[in-house]
Amino acid sequence: MNRRIAPAVIALLLAFGAAGASAHSDDPPRHSRPPLPEGVAVPAWNELTPAQQEKLAPLRERWDQMPASRRAHALERMERRARWDALPPEQRERLRHGARNFRDLPPELREKMRASMQVVRQLPEPERRELKERWRAMDPEQRRKWLEAGGPGLAPPPEA
Repeated sequence: MNRRIAPAVIALLLAFGAAGASAHSDDPPRHSRPPLPEGVAVPAWNELTPAQQEKLAPLRERWDQMPASRRAHALERMERRARWDALPPEQRERLRHGARNFRDLPPELREKMRASMQVVRQLPEPERRELKERWRAMDPEQRRKWLEAGGPGLAPPPEA
């Protein structure tokens, strides 16, 4: 198993910080969705745009009877798919490669990376950009050491 941390992993997480998600062992099962926050409205079938209705056609008969959380999830998946389809093939492959690298990390390094990314997502854009540039300038061994120490945003970068 390759335990090197590829730049694509951090690029993936930095580029799609809030959107990049991976399954945590603490996540609730897929079939139980949390209720929607108060004030969030999910459209009825006749309130969807024609394009949305076309993409969600298999759900037409049961859409209005589905719980709001499931309808919101269906809309979210549809939007995520549209963003994915809009990406150039090269970027899709970079994201797939980064996801494979992340999956191949030992569990303790994945957890450190998740914690690091939570902190990085909350940093102001200039600091986030600086961390990204610093990460890209490192070789794989330096990246691994930084991640083992806590990762970007949590630990200072290792000495060269």
